[in-house]
Order: sequence, then C-alpha cells, then structure tokens
Amino acid sequence: MQEKKCAYCRKPIEQGKEVKNELLFIRGAQLAREQHEYCSVRCASYDQMAHEA
Repeated sequence: MQEKKCAYCRKPIEQGKEVKNELLFIRGAQLAREQHEYCSVRCASYDQMAHEA
C-alpha cells in the first residue's frame, strides 16, 4: 500500500488523520478548485496562502 504524504510539507500522513482541503487556484481568468490531503490544518492554510500570493 502506498503511503500518503502531505501536499504541503511532504510528511507521511497516518491513516484516518488526514485533513482534506479544497484549494482555489487562479489560472488566467479562470478559478480552479483541487482537493488535496494534508497532515494538519496548519499545512492546509499555509498551502492556500502560498497559492494566493
């Protein structure tokens, strides 16, 4: 079985403890949404902030 990794910090995620978050990307004039899995709420918010800049 393949181990899941955090989409932001790349740490391994324990089964059942992943945090799922939908990111908003700006691609040209379009908004795109993608769902990613993170090890914590903190990583999820940091990743969203990184894509807003």
